[in-house]
Amino acid sequence: MKDRYFSIPEKLASANKETMILTLDSSRFRKYGRILKGMDVSELVETADNLTAIPEEGNIYEPGLKGLEDCTVSRQFGTYFGNMPIQVGYCNGTNQTINGMEYHKSPELFVAVTDCVQFLCSFENLNEFNTVRTQDAEVFFFPKGSVSLIYANVMHLAPCTVRGKGFKSIIVLPLHTNEPLDEEGKELLKTCPDPEGRLLFKKNKWMIAHPERQQLVSQGVHIGLVGENRRIIPE
Repeated sequence: MKDRYFSIPEKLASANKETMILTLDSSRFRKYGRILKGMDVSELVETADNLTAIPEEGNIYEPGLKGLEDCTVSRQFGTYFGNMPIQVGYCNGTNQTINGMEYHKSPELFVAVTDCVQFLCSFENLNEFNTVRTQDAEVFFFPKGSVSLIYANVMHLAPCTVRGKGFKSIIVLPLHTNEPLDEEGKELLKTCPDPEGRLLFKKNKWMIAHPERQQLVSQGVHIGLVGENRRIIPE
């Protein structure tokens, strides 16, 4: 029996009739990640809501925020990363389109501070470390307060807005993930014989951009997301 907590809001489904939005408790989600049940994140969600804001436009990402890392439940998160050092940060914004795809060679723990939607895509759809078709990404609804572990190498990017001014979310990753590459790392990439090297954009962050997302293209992200820049229409 399906849990109504994970159900797609009727207004969201109605606004996106041509897009199949899936639930986290569906069998389709199992290849991308799993729901972490029994974890009380109420303090963490409330803290994130109080300490962070939604920008007027675009998205904002902070790899780590002390106020979030000091929450009681955050001490449990290291278990999902083999007790390696982690960072507890956030991603908030007004995003509505897929824009690109990134992946990490580690899991990502995701907490929805507001209802939001994410595009997820299997690593196997990355063709020769060059292109991914937007049509191969699946769309999932993440209800407020849900906690999920997105598996390593699953392609994703910023969440999309469901309603109101935008979305808020908490992102947990290994320490130093998404930090800029140092100069030595950049130089080594120039002579890297492996085609995956062209996708390495930041530490533990491999990325491709849709050609319409000039914000990424202008930073040198590999243009490889092919097809319509799919959009989620908020309620």
